[in-house]
Amino acid sequence: MTVTSQPTDQPTGQLITDQKVLEKLFRQHYARLLADAKNRLGDASHSAPRVVSKAFHLAWQDRKRFHSFEELDAFLGAQIHHGATREISRRAGLHRMEHHEGLGGHAHTKHETHEMTVDEAWDRLEHTLQGGAPEAYKARASNARHEAAAHVKDLGKEKNWTPAIIIGVVGVAVILGIMWYVDRAGADRLVTNALAAQDARHTEMGNMQIANVTLEDSTIATLAPQTRLTVPSRYGRNDIRAVRVTGAASFNVTQQFNTPFEVRVGDVAVIARGTVFTVRKYGDEPNVIVHVKQGNVDVKHGENVRNVPQGMSVVVGADGATRVPRPEELQEAINWVDGTVTISGRPLRYVLPQMKRWYGLDIKVPNTALLDRQVFLSAPANSQREAIASVEASGGLRFTYIGENMAFEDTTASRAAGTKRR
Repeated sequence: MTVTSQPTDQPTGQLITDQKVLEKLFRQHYARLLADAKNRLGDASHSAPRVVSKAFHLAWQDRKRFHSFEELDAFLGAQIHHGATREISRRAGLHRMEHHEGLGGHAHTKHETHEMTVDEAWDRLEHTLQGGAPEAYKARASNARHEAAAHVKDLGKEKNWTPAIIIGVVGVAVILGIMWYVDRAGADRLVTNALAAQDARHTEMGNMQIANVTLEDSTIATLAPQTRLTVPSRYGRNDIRAVRVTGAASFNVTQQFNTPFEVRVGDVAVIARGTVFTVRKYGDEPNVIVHVKQGNVDVKHGENVRNVPQGMSVVVGADGATRVPRPEELQEAINWVDGTVTISGRPLRYVLPQMKRWYGLDIKVPNTALLDRQVFLSAPANSQREAIASVEASGGLRFTYIGENMAFEDTTASRAAGTKRR
């Protein structure tokens, strides 16, 4: 195989080396990112400076990972998206609380109308990085705490439930909770047994294989390479509408029934009604990653349930702890659905098995010291040539043949030896 190396714009040095560099980047891009945050926040646009500052704060904490502005910009964009979504959800929660508490027009939320200049925003961020906060920010935070305390106090005045009513409500809630738990436990066992039954159907993808599987209810499952899909023989009947995935898969659930669609992946259950989402957990991976493209899903681990809305993602660890995935984690987990394999800043020893999975390439590395070298892979899922070129260019490597075996060599070592084995 003859491969022509392609240039790359991935430098090897760390982009953010100190706070002066961070300040320069902050001032250069504050206005653009502020506009992006405002656009995402809508009516909550007053929170845009805080969202942008938080994104840069997170970037400073993870500064060792950025080796190009493109990486940093992608990270900031993702953090602004997540920050805006959290702020909108927080405001919606406050509105719901006010509605349920019967406050209606009585509750007013005070917002800061003054828009921070870049100097004020940097001053705030700089103090945060140093473990403090500007005096003006401290004053605003103090006022906010006092307002929140007063609001909670007012809530107590608005409601004056009698002890008898409280006892009755609690009693009913306990009974309903027990009934729900018993019913849910029975449904979980039914699904677990159906997936483990000998007559369950299995579909397995080999290296380089991506295929669509249409289930009896018209749900479409797109399976990634080295993925195994298990479907109970009674799928769609007797309240069984669940599958198990080991690997990576995307689901388009178009039909809604009384029984929700469920995907078991690792120890996690993803429960959906009419939505499009992607899951990933190969057998050698500790975490489950779930990304929701349309609609929303419930992600369940043990008794813990977390709702994941449209456009959001979650990582579930082996212990059930959840967090937002890092941008490079999310890209690796979902970009294949749109035809691109993306692996950012991983050691070569990690990338080699991925190249075999996605491209069928069994590449050897005689110089084992190269296995710890950080490389990037970004290429169409159907192009071995571009995948090899991406790893070559980002890792300072050269693809060659040693006998009949494909291999990567260090470009410096290759030039010094004067070898040309293509």
